Amino acid sequence: DEAKSAGSANNSALTSYAYRGYHEMAWIINRFAHVARLHGLVDVCISSLTRIYTLPNIEIQEAFLKLREQAKCYYRRPQELQSGLDVISNTNLMYFSRGQKAEFFTLKGQFLAKLDKLDDANHAFATGAQLELNSPKAWAAWGRYNDECFCRNIPDTTGAVNAISCYMQAAGLSKRPRVRRFLARTLWLLSQDNANGSVCAAFDAYTGEMPTWYWIALVPQLLAGLDASYSRQSQQILLRIAKQYPQALYYALRTAREESLIQRRQQTPAADSSTADAATAGQGQPVPAIDELMPKLKTAHPLLTLSMEAMIDQIVHRLKPCPEEDIYRLVHALLSDGLQQLHQHVSQGKTDLGIIDAIVSNTCRVGLSLPSGAIKTRFEADFGSVRNMDL
Repeated sequence: DEAKSAGSANNSALTSYAYRGYHEMAWIINRFAHVARLHGLVDVCISSLTRIYTLPNIEIQEAFLKLREQAKCYYRRPQELQSGLDVISNTNLMYFSRGQKAEFFTLKGQFLAKLDKLDDANHAFATGAQLELNSPKAWAAWGRYNDECFCRNIPDTTGAVNAISCYMQAAGLSKRPRVRRFLARTLWLLSQDNANGSVCAAFDAYTGEMPTWYWIALVPQLLAGLDASYSRQSQQILLRIAKQYPQALYYALRTAREESLIQRRQQTPAADSSTADAATAGQGQPVPAIDELMPKLKTAHPLLTLSMEAMIDQIVHRLKPCPEEDIYRLVHALLSDGLQQLHQHVSQGKTDLGIIDAIVSNTCRVGLSLPSGAIKTRFEADFGSVRNMDL
């Protein structure tokens, strides 16, 4: 028996070597057809794929690639969608691997979705994902299908819930730069959540691997999401980034925190009337989520944050504008305000082209803030005679 098995193995190896040239030709044909399809030359792609039938022997992988390219060509033409579906349905999947079978069912789901057979399409996508649970293509295609279903009926969040689950599975399995598109769609779907919070709950239910590195490209959107309805989910992702890649988050987080502090200081005078009520209640305002992230980042990486703060101080010190640059910036801002006012008066047909009091007060404030010297003297000589400015 062992001799027979060894002999059959040798015969199969010899057969494979004998047809190696044909296998290379099949690979070249499939590759040429693939490039032609990417360039929009569908007819060239289909005609080149038919040459594979003239070869006496091809590998299973090349047969799979040929059928996939042929189906994708039909998918580009709305009038041939049924032909492409027939090609997939009539293919014998017995000799293909589980991953190849999953990709065939995914293609079948895409064809059915374009033909508006939504229930059959959903079943095909589910079958493809179940055949190969580690296939990011199957999960991504199922996620796009659910995403499109949600966009057709936005009040119903069922499609958004399913899409987020599929997108997160695809992002965790793929680990390639293209997963950023799934993460971006995930943030948009989170922003469309309803009052029940079902979409955010679907995101929280995901327990697989999180591609933290690819979330770095979406740090500005995550920081903006701290003030949105999905603030808790944004905070969780930012905490992961802070623990694994603090240097990629620190500067953006610091800038966003300073902007938040400025906005809160501007809103403080408007809220002075309610401070007495808050004091009597004995309860302080809740701490913003952005203020919770910075202390956690500094606690996790104290030496790194200290070094980055020192770098910021050096940048501010080295790049501080000299007095000439500062006065140039202020004069440019005053000139822009004057030109904007002149444009408004001319467009409105007003005959009074005098400067308004706000620009006069700004100019006076600039003149008073200048240090004594030649620059201040020249500034007073140029602007002091305009409407008797008190410089």
